Amino acid sequence: MKSENVLGASAQLLGVALLIVTAVHITNHAAHSIADEVAFAAAILFIACCLTGHMAIRRNNDRLDEIADRIFFVGLLTLLFAALTFWF
Repeated sequence: MKSENVLGASAQLLGVALLIVTAVHITNHAAHSIADEVAFAAAILFIACCLTGHMAIRRNNDRLDEIADRIFFVGLLTLLFAALTFWF
């Protein structure tokens, strides 16, 4: 099952997404950038990935495992976009 790996990685990237939200607000870029909104969306996706991955492990369900993997990938792309919009 991939869920063990996805669960740990998504929990760590949740922290990174929340760090970006905090950094944008501390540096007062919130008015000029959409990075905090995009990073918050990534954080929501990583929370959903954690929940889905946990359910996949508990139920030993391959379908939930695949859903968690897809949510994780979308979260990664969203987090990449948030990081890029922070500097531009």
